[in-house]
Amino acid sequence: MSLKISESLRIFTVMNIFPFEEKRPRQDELIEKVETAIEEEKSLVSHAPTGLGKTAATVTPSLEATLEEDGKVFFLTPRHSQHEIALETVKKINERHSENVISVDLIGKSHLCEADSVTREGPKCPRHDETFNENGELSKKAWRKINELKHENLRAEELKKRCQEVCAYTVSLYMCQEADIVIGDYFHIFHPGIRDIILEKSQASLEDSVLIVDEAHNLPSRTRSLFSHTISRRLIQDCITEAEKFGFYREQEHLEQLKSEIERLARDKLSQKKHEAEISKEDLKDPIDNFHSFEEMIIDMEAVGEEVMEEEEKSYCSKLGEALEGWKGEDQGFFRNIERTRNGSDRQIRAKYTCLDPSISTARPLNNSTASVLMSGTLKPQEMYVDLLGLEDAIKAEFKSPFPKENKLELIVNTVTTRYKERDDSMIQKYVWYLQKSLEELEGSAGIFFPSYQLLNQIGESLNERTDRQVFLERRTNSKDENQKLLDEFKRGEDSVLLGVASGSFGEGVDYPGDQMEGVFIVGLPLKKPDLKTEALIDYLDGKYGKGWQYGYTYPGVNTAVQAAGRCIRSNTDRGVICYMDKRYGWNKYGKLLENRPEETRAPWQEIKKFQEKN
Repeated sequence: MSLKISESLRIFTVMNIFPFEEKRPRQDELIEKVETAIEEEKSLVSHAPTGLGKTAATVTPSLEATLEEDGKVFFLTPRHSQHEIALETVKKINERHSENVISVDLIGKSHLCEADSVTREGPKCPRHDETFNENGELSKKAWRKINELKHENLRAEELKKRCQEVCAYTVSLYMCQEADIVIGDYFHIFHPGIRDIILEKSQASLEDSVLIVDEAHNLPSRTRSLFSHTISRRLIQDCITEAEKFGFYREQEHLEQLKSEIERLARDKLSQKKHEAEISKEDLKDPIDNFHSFEEMIIDMEAVGEEVMEEEEKSYCSKLGEALEGWKGEDQGFFRNIERTRNGSDRQIRAKYTCLDPSISTARPLNNSTASVLMSGTLKPQEMYVDLLGLEDAIKAEFKSPFPKENKLELIVNTVTTRYKERDDSMIQKYVWYLQKSLEELEGSAGIFFPSYQLLNQIGESLNERTDRQVFLERRTNSKDENQKLLDEFKRGEDSVLLGVASGSFGEGVDYPGDQMEGVFIVGLPLKKPDLKTEALIDYLDGKYGKGWQYGYTYPGVNTAVQAAGRCIRSNTDRGVICYMDKRYGWNKYGKLLENRPEETRAPWQEIKKFQEKN
C-alpha cells in the first residue's frame, strides 16, 4: 500500500493538526521537504540545527499521511530520554485539535520488568497468569488495561506504574497494534530479529510505515554496534561462575578450557608493547573444535541460558552463546581482533568481532519504508550519510540556525593544537593558560570538552589549581548515577566549570538552557584513537567509497566537536561563547563542516570581553 496525499488534502491537513499556533522560521520549509519525501516515497536527509522545531515538523506530516492510509509512524531515537519530545508533540496535537492520535512509548523489556522485586513461582513471570490465558492468548484483564491506557499518551515509566497486575512490557507491545505512532529506540527497527517482532506485534509492515530517525548522526555507529560482538575473559569467568551455580559441571569444564584458549591466543598474538592484533575466525574457532565443538558450545550456552533465565533476569551463558554465534559471521564488512587493556589492577582480554558497514543494518528498513526522514543538527556532509546508510534515493536538505547570529560568539584559537606531534608539556600549559584567561573574562558557567580522558586529566587538574571557580570533572570510571549527580551539582552552581569528554556523557544529548552554560570550549579535535579497528574502518570505507579517511576518521571527529559546541545555545534567547581551541578548525577540510566559519583569534579572552560588553 502506497501512502500518498493530494496537494489540496496535504495543505489542509498539515495546517489542521500542526500542534502550535504558529510555525517557527524555516519550520514550514522542513514540513514541505517531509511531505515531498512521503509523496515520492524517498528518504530525506535533513541537516536541521537546534531550535528549528524538527520534531513537530516531521511528526505532523508523517502522521497525516499514515492516518489517511492506515499506516504507522515509527519515531526512533538513540536513547530513552529523547522519547519525551515526540510524546509531547502528540499530546499537543490531541489537545489543540481534539484528535485521537494513539502513541506508544516503547522501551526495552529490562526497563519495564519488576521481576527482581517480587517472588517468582516457577519459570514464569509472576504476572504471566494475569497477562495470558490458558491458550497463551492475551487475557481479558490485559486487554482491559490496554483499552484503559491507549488514549493517554503515557511515558513508559508512567505505563509501568499503571500496570500493577499485568506485564507492562507485554501491554506496551500489544498497544502497538492500534498505535498511530510508535516511539522507540534504534534497535527496534534496525535490529532484524527485533524488527520482525515489533512489526508483527504492531500488525504493520515497512512498506506502510514512515520512519523518523532523530539524532541521525548517531545511526552509523549505533547500528554497527548491533552487529558487533565481544568475547572477553571476564564474560567467560562470569559464565564459569554461573554454570557452577546451576550445576552445569561439564559445561563449566568447557568454559575453563575456552578461558585458557583466549589467554593463549593473547600470549601468541600480543606482547609487552603490542596490545592489539588482528585475528581470523579460525584463530578462535579451531581451538574450541579441538576440545569440544564450536557449534555444540553455542548450543550448550543457549541451553544453560534458558535454564538460568527461569530463575534470573539475565544469563551470562546466553550472552556468550550469542557472541559465539556472531563470531561465525562473514568477513566482508567486519573486523576481528584481540586486545589487552589495563585499568589499574584490572587487566582484560577481549576478542572482538566488529561491524564496519552500517548499511548492513540500515539499508533495508530505510529504503523499503514508505519514506524515511533522517534529521540532526550535525548531519554534514550529507553525502556521507547517504553512502554509509545505503540510501538508494534520497532528498538532501540543509537549514541554517534560526537563532539570532548576534547571540553567539564563535571563535577559533589558531595558536594551539592537540596534534600528537605538537603535543608537549609546553602546549599543555598553553591550553591551561588560555582557558584560565578566558574563564576570567567569561560571565557565567562553562563547559570544556576534550578529545580524551587523558587530556582532560592533564589539562583539567592544572586548570583546577589556577581558577577560583568550582570545577566538576567527568571520570572514565563514573557510573550513570554518579554522572547524573555530578551534572545536577554543576547545574545548581554559579560560575561553575564542567570538564568532560566530547564524546562522553555530557557532550551530547544534555541540554544546558538559560545561564547553565554560557560558554563552551572545545579543546582539540575529538578524533578517534588510531587503533587497528579505526584503521580497518578507514580501509574498508576507502575501498567502498574512496573516502575512508574522511568517512571513518575526520568527519565524525568534527561532528562530535560540533555536537558538544551545540550545548551552549539551545533557544533564541540564549547567549553564549563557543571557542574551538585548535588551529585545525581553520583548515578548510575541517572548517567546512562547522555551521559558520568562526573568527580566528590569538587572544580569545579579549573577544569574549568585547562580546559580553556589547550584550
